[in-house]
Amino acid sequence: MSIYQRTISDGTSPNMFARSSMPMMHHVGEFTFRAGNRYLDIKTDMATQSAMLSFYYWGYLYNSGDLFGSAGTYAYSGTSFINTYIRNSGLTTLSSIYKTGSPHYLCLKFDRGTDGYSEGKVNLFIIDHGLGIAPGVLSYAQNNSASLYYT
Repeated sequence: MSIYQRTISDGTSPNMFARSSMPMMHHVGEFTFRAGNRYLDIKTDMATQSAMLSFYYWGYLYNSGDLFGSAGTYAYSGTSFINTYIRNSGLTTLSSIYKTGSPHYLCLKFDRGTDGYSEGKVNLFIIDHGLGIAPGVLSYAQNNSASLYYT
């Protein structure tokens, strides 16, 4: 599923909305969150250096309600990031964007805020701002560790 965005100015035909050179939003996956797990770590196949990235995520978790959020960052060299912004709505939040060792795969960590029973789904989308790649998932882990799972 791809979503396109176009900047509109005077004289732009309304039927031009479907065409754009803007970056695409890639659906990375739908991830199950269940039982007494508080955290969800996702390891993508993106070994990015010097790339602007945006993330959108939403879902619903029994006993935790809905979640919705967005984030943006500049994945810099090594495991560093510049200007990371995370905006969450709901009890479950994106708590961290990080990279693994070498190669430096991009990872995300979600936090339900509690380890009580839950069941539900989290959908994750990534915009790569011009890299032209469709990110995939190498692995994901439901866990109860506050530490970054894939480091």
